[in-house]
Amino acid sequence: MNYETFKNTILERMQLLLGPDTALRIQTIHKNNGLKLDGLVISSPNSNLSPTVFLNYYYENPSVFPDFDAICRDIQRTYEQNCSAESMDADFFTDYELIRRHIAYRMINYEKNKELLETVPYVRYLDLAIVFYCLLHLTENGNATILIHKNHLDLWQVTVSQLYEQACQTTPLLLPYDFRNMTAILSDMGDAAPASGQNQADAASFCPMYVLTNNQKLYGAGCMLYPGLLESISEKLDHDLFLLPSSIHEMILLPADNRAYSAELADMVAQINRTELAAEEVLSDQVYYYSRAQQALSICS
Repeated sequence: MNYETFKNTILERMQLLLGPDTALRIQTIHKNNGLKLDGLVISSPNSNLSPTVFLNYYYENPSVFPDFDAICRDIQRTYEQNCSAESMDADFFTDYELIRRHIAYRMINYEKNKELLETVPYVRYLDLAIVFYCLLHLTENGNATILIHKNHLDLWQVTVSQLYEQACQTTPLLLPYDFRNMTAILSDMGDAAPASGQNQADAASFCPMYVLTNNQKLYGAGCMLYPGLLESISEKLDHDLFLLPSSIHEMILLPADNRAYSAELADMVAQINRTELAAEEVLSDQVYYYSRAQQALSICS
């Protein structure tokens, strides 16, 4: 069965399953790094919030979902877990004074997102772009994010500079940073034997790696922009810093005496991006260097 027939069959079966009062449509969604996915948008008459379930995964994994019944059951379960009986006040999103306290920024790769960047406000930063979104708590299952487009700025009558200034204020408040030693994180996950006392100190000194993200583990690589944070971390560790972009959601930090190992680290980051991450999770193949003397972040050459 080809993909177009697959999508149409899913649409027909889900309409029968959810009933005539539920509106369904398939829409192409632009994701990070130029990825385009087909989303089944499900609209209930009781709410103006429409969960989206992506269909590509089901088509590409027939061993996990061997038939249409299994696929439709999983889509229905996903929809029921993420739907809301409430509606969002449409005026809320049109009033900048109401929405501005929910504006945050995140980092994406500049070169891989040029098509997206034609439609959204952004600030160029090294090989990356800072884009903006609204972070809203909509359901008990978690938060929802709405990417800010250029037409939103026209609606709100604000500039990119004003949007960036607002996001710099609100992002650290909405998503406080989380900075921890990698050894402690692996121990918590059960991937390493619990270490305590001298053993933990020895492990930390042997592999002084740290993870920087935010408390929601959501677009946590943006924490590197938090005012004064890298300066504070470098002073605490008494070193300059290597920053390795392990995904759009986190950075790995290493104490650095100089840039001598930057090429090897960049090769490692590129290898992980190719083999361990989904395409939309990749931030960059570059390694960054924070200099205490200059109080500045740069790309390792």
